[in-house]
Order: sequence, then C-alpha cells, then structure tokens
Amino acid sequence: MSEGENPKRGRKKVEGKAPETDASVETPGEANPPSNEPAGNPWRSAGDEPTQRRSASIDDILRPRRSSSSRLPAANGKTMWALAAAGVLSAWLATTSLHILSPGEQGIVTTFGRFEQTIGPGLNVTMPWPVQAVLTRKVSEESKLLLPEQESETLMPTRDGELIDLRSQVGWKVKDLKQFTFALPDGEKALRRLADSAIRAGVAELTFDELRGGKRQAELQQRVAGRMQRVLDAWGSGITIVSVEVTGTKPPAKLTEAYKKIDKAEETARKNHEAAIAYAARIRTQANLETASFDKAYELYRIDPRVTRERIYYDTVERVLRNNPVVIGGPAPASAPPAIPAAKQGGN
Repeated sequence: MSEGENPKRGRKKVEGKAPETDASVETPGEANPPSNEPAGNPWRSAGDEPTQRRSASIDDILRPRRSSSSRLPAANGKTMWALAAAGVLSAWLATTSLHILSPGEQGIVTTFGRFEQTIGPGLNVTMPWPVQAVLTRKVSEESKLLLPEQESETLMPTRDGELIDLRSQVGWKVKDLKQFTFALPDGEKALRRLADSAIRAGVAELTFDELRGGKRQAELQQRVAGRMQRVLDAWGSGITIVSVEVTGTKPPAKLTEAYKKIDKAEETARKNHEAAIAYAARIRTQANLETASFDKAYELYRIDPRVTRERIYYDTVERVLRNNPVVIGGPAPASAPPAIPAAKQGGN
C-alpha cells in the first residue's frame, strides 16, 4: 500500500463516523437557553428538588392544620396525662413540704405521728405528707376563754349559802407548743373545765354581798388565776394564765324582783346612814366650838372671878332681851346694875 492511500483511508473513516465532542465543553454560539425554573437547593439531592411552585389557595393553607389537629388527641394523649400527673405531684410536694410561718407562729413537726421538732417563723422544709405533718398555732397572741360558753344562767353557791350567777373571762397564752399539743389532747376543753372548777372553788370562799357588790372581786380573780396556774404547771400543759376577769354578777333570775326591793331598801339605808354621819359631824363640830369657848371663859374666870361673873350676867341678859322688845321696869333700886344700851335692847 502506497503512502498516498493512507490519508484517504483515514479521511473516509473520519467522514463515516460522527465526530465525538465533549459534552461538558460548550461551543461558541451554543450557550444553554435561559430557563424559567427556580434554582435548586444545593444541599438537596436531585430527587428532593421541589416542583414548580404556585400560589397557595385557602384549601392548601387549611389542609395541614386540619390534618394536624385531627392527629393531636391520638398523638399527644399520653403526653398530656404525663404533664397532668407531673403537675399534681409538684403541687403535692409544694403544699406538704414547704411551710411558711408568720411572725409569732410556731409549728409541730411529726413523723408518722411521732414528735420530730418545733419550727418557727419563716420558710421551713419538711418531708411530704404522710411521712411528716405540721401543726401550726399562734403562740404570741392572747386567747380568751368565756365562762359560761353560752348565754345561760350559771348558779354557784357562796360561803353564806346563797346562789349567784357569775360570768368571767380567762386570758391565756401558749408558752410551750410541744407540751400544749401532747400534754393536753383536749386543748381548750380541758382548760375550760379547769377554769370552771377553779371559779366555783373561789366563789365558795366568799359571801354573796362581797361578790355582788364587787368588794372582793379582785381577790377572787387573783385566787382563781393562781389556782389554775398551779394545776396547769403540775400537768405540764405549756399554758400561761394571763388574767382572770369577773365580767358580771347577779342573783338568780327567779329572785330578781325580790333583790330589786332589797337593793332599794339598801339604798335608802345607805342614804340615811350618810345623813346620820353628816349630822354627827356637824354636832361634833358645834360641841367642839362650845367647849373651846367655855375653856376660854374658864381661864378668864380663874384670873378674876368677879369680872367674869358680871360679864356672864350681861351676856345672859343680852340673849334674853334680844328677841323681847317689851321691858317692864319699876323704880330703880340703889344697887341696880348699869343700864343696857338701847341699841342692844333692839336686838342688834
């Protein structure tokens, strides 16, 4: 084969076969036509590329919400129950473990009913109920106990055998909350029974008039307070008696009218007694003045009896003639006493 035929053969092969071009290389004038599709997300794969977007309609907007709302009960039911249980548990722990006490307040902490400790004002933390329980009480304030509890007649015998309806009021405070809680299970009921017994014992030591007139009520109050405090200390009750006050005393209701008459008679007797005392004082003063005058005249008589006798005579005649304007006289004797001036005869 000659050298001239080789090029022909090579050209035939080239012409018979389509020329291979690199798809990645753009030929001049053959640039990619512009596309209306939006640019894809470079972080998404080819299969995840969204289709061409369009404007959303009302149905498209509401469709996801309807589907999600229909799935809420089925999908979140267990979660809701869990949240509710957690809320109840938190409330139980907060209400039974945290205790805020105000000033003047104390609390008794018990563990399964057994005394544990005493807590004071402020924030206190304990184990939750029923493991530990807290009983609080105001210990700085004075409590009042009224006797009798209801508006009813309470008759008590006195030392002289009379009956009196007596009302009283007892003031008390808690000085030891532990002793008060465990030594007196009944609390105020036991204190009320003790106060009633102490008052009846004190009334039996005094008379009716001493109590009703108020002469010895202060003594009764002191006796009752002392008797109650001694018994409470013996009990270990943790209570301090602040005061005992008698608020009222009166006779039995059936004898009200009779005692009104007695009161009236006693008032009259009291007035007469006061008038008699005033009269006696007046008479005593007058007698003292007369005594002083007599003593003075007697001293003068001792100095010169004759002059004193004449002076007494003149004073006596003057008193007799002071209220007697008529004077009967005759011839004057030789030894007649000197005449009394006319001014004195007129009663001046």
